Amino acid sequence: MKACIFGLGRIGLPISLICADSGHEVVGIDINRDLVDSLREGKLTFSEPGTEELLGRHLYKNFYPKHASGEIISDLRKAEYIMIAVGTEFAKYPRMPRFSTLFTIIGNLVKSGLKSKTIILRVTLPIGTTDKVKKMIEEKTGFKEGIDFWLAFVPERIMEGKAIQEERSLPKIVGCYSDAGFSKVEQFLQKIGGEVIRVSSPRTAEFIKLIDNSWRNTRFAFANELASLAEVNRIDVVEAINSANQGYKRNQIATPGPVSGYCLGKDPYLLEFAFEKIARKRGFNSIWYYGRRASDWLCEKIIEEVEGKRVLIAGLSFKEDIDDFRYSHGIEIAGILVGKGYSVSVCDPYLDKNDYTRLPENVEQKVTKFDSLESAIGHADTVIFATRHREYLNLDLAKILGTRKEPIKVIDLWNVFRDKLDEETTIYKSLGR
Repeated sequence: MKACIFGLGRIGLPISLICADSGHEVVGIDINRDLVDSLREGKLTFSEPGTEELLGRHLYKNFYPKHASGEIISDLRKAEYIMIAVGTEFAKYPRMPRFSTLFTIIGNLVKSGLKSKTIILRVTLPIGTTDKVKKMIEEKTGFKEGIDFWLAFVPERIMEGKAIQEERSLPKIVGCYSDAGFSKVEQFLQKIGGEVIRVSSPRTAEFIKLIDNSWRNTRFAFANELASLAEVNRIDVVEAINSANQGYKRNQIATPGPVSGYCLGKDPYLLEFAFEKIARKRGFNSIWYYGRRASDWLCEKIIEEVEGKRVLIAGLSFKEDIDDFRYSHGIEIAGILVGKGYSVSVCDPYLDKNDYTRLPENVEQKVTKFDSLESAIGHADTVIFATRHREYLNLDLAKILGTRKEPIKVIDLWNVFRDKLDEETTIYKSLGR
């Protein structure tokens, strides 16, 4: 089966390569010419286990990266399947993100011809957006979904660092409009792996995508709220949570830590748009909205703990051992600190490795970058460990700090170094302790 897949980023590229590895002929399409050129040379632009091997195996055999220009018209006409896996703009409720990229792609597909094609949306969308896509196609072409073309929403649910493994194994939720449409999508997805689960409509599938990340965000936000409560009551929250969970299967309370990133930071706000009528009627927003707000507020709370004017932020990725800084707590904290006039330095093992690990312009111009924690530690009064990279877990931080002449404050957002530091050289603070 021949497929054209739009989007070759952190989600689209792993999906494209898995599709190629499953026997589909895949044309991967992106507007980023530098990205496409790199892939054509067999070079990845970010790190994701398994992608390098698959790219080497399928480049110019089952996988053809191409720029979104006139060169893809012939491919679009020949393709049986069109998959769209482009990113969603980040916006905080009540600002609605724009979906111009998605609708531009749909508009161009209409021009190239959609007769007898199956369109699979794997974009994070507000509830009801697939219905708008269907209406747009039918109005512009005169075609009828279920007869002349087929449309489905299939949420991507993969996690960075495990994208290849999870795309092969996780269940695929399929929301479509007709039996014929489901049959088309099922034929395509069954070759990839994972159970194919049909739900009653694309709206239900869109809902599932948003509740996945909204639930995880709310669960983690609950733990961070407990941490704040424990602090003012002189309770060690880690001790309390571990003891509450032990031998009591009804509890699955998470441990505290920053809740950020491209998905968890965005999806609860997208889900809130569907909740507006209920919120207006009862006079307050959803629990996932307030969970997200609580997670955002954590950055301000952390800054209140800073001592001195020189602050080092260790770890800028939103998740450990991932080369992706988008919407991370580390980046957010850096931006707030420079805005308040602090002297800020940063370090991360992935810093400037690719487009995903470059600092935002407003931050980069005002911070000092270091290659390693050891070289940066002497330039700070406070160090904030914002990400629990493996590299930091393996540090003998007590020894490194022991070389300093004056104490330093350590703000440990993941409770990594609790009970491991010398109280004479370190003022230690962690979440919930």
